Amino acid sequence: MKFASRMECLQDKALLNAMELTETEDMISFSAGFPSPETYPVEEIKESFDQVLDREGKEALSYCSTSGFGKLREIIADRMKNKFGLNYRTEEVVITSGSQQALDMSSMLFINKGDVVLFETPSYLGAVNALRAYEAELVALPTDREGLILDALKKALDQYGDRVKLIYVIPDFQNPTGRSWSPERREAFVEFISDYEIPVIEDAAYSELSFEDKLEKPLSYYDKKGQVVYVGTFSKTFCPGLRVAWLCARENLMEKYLILKNAADLSSSAIAQRQMANYLMHNDLDAHIKWITGLYKERRDCMMVVIDREFPKEAHYVIPKGGLFIWLELPENKDSRELLRRAMAEKVAFIPGGSFYPSGVKNNELRLNFSNLSHDDIEKGMTILGRLTRAYLAE
Repeated sequence: MKFASRMECLQDKALLNAMELTETEDMISFSAGFPSPETYPVEEIKESFDQVLDREGKEALSYCSTSGFGKLREIIADRMKNKFGLNYRTEEVVITSGSQQALDMSSMLFINKGDVVLFETPSYLGAVNALRAYEAELVALPTDREGLILDALKKALDQYGDRVKLIYVIPDFQNPTGRSWSPERREAFVEFISDYEIPVIEDAAYSELSFEDKLEKPLSYYDKKGQVVYVGTFSKTFCPGLRVAWLCARENLMEKYLILKNAADLSSSAIAQRQMANYLMHNDLDAHIKWITGLYKERRDCMMVVIDREFPKEAHYVIPKGGLFIWLELPENKDSRELLRRAMAEKVAFIPGGSFYPSGVKNNELRLNFSNLSHDDIEKGMTILGRLTRAYLAE
């Protein structure tokens, strides 16, 4: 058999392996970027499904419009306006099968083989894979604690010129580093990029998972030109199994997204969308999010306590103010893939940092998920990992 050339670009199986590890017995896995299953509101979801099937069963079990269930899109538009001040009309919201589909469609819409995509480094592995699949040249830009460094962005735009077709960023509690952009950097970025005709994909998967009583304005809030495409999801704040996410874009782009969505799967699951709308109409999602972020903050704190106690001082991390991850940095001459090999032998797993770089050349970092494990598992797994790290760094 002969395979498409894009398959040569998709050799890094770290994300696939992380998904598979979720079903491996006795493995303490810090790999997957999952919310905790104990936070899923199972009874409320069951009640919503029952009500949907009782009241609108035939519609829920049929095809849905390509853009998605109108009531759900209306609720999402209203919710984003109330929480973030975003003024998207219902017609500018399309429901997608997870935010991964939104990333795939954006890649399909904007990228030809050999085009350049700019993104933060390191960056979300799933987005890197989606972009690789369309044979783009991925150009990583440096960041600091404020966000993407604008001087580096300008330099890349000057260097690659018209070949730059897309910019992908995660401004809130970034995967994998947990860092967030400052309000000043957000506004400056949007003002700067408005001089160019380049779309920006704002991945907002973690935007509501703040451990502080504060949510920053999205890039879309500052966008007056319709350049920013906003991608949101209920996977991290509600549950991932329903695969209900959304993409917001101005009318001139939305028409093209709908053509791609129709070609991809005709429409997302009608019953899942109607269930989500029912839940949102009869339950307080904000109260649910407040509870889960409190739980995740406790687990983050637990992980930090073990790192500070068990890991050598040469291992560094920045305290995340939200999200699901701690990004741990080892000395430059150490390789987290070797540490993973030793950890797997003792039933502990994580994702090596090199997988979050398209070139894979920086391998002294690792991503640790704290949301999906109990305090006992965090304590046990991180103690093992700390012991192994001490021994490895001492060599």
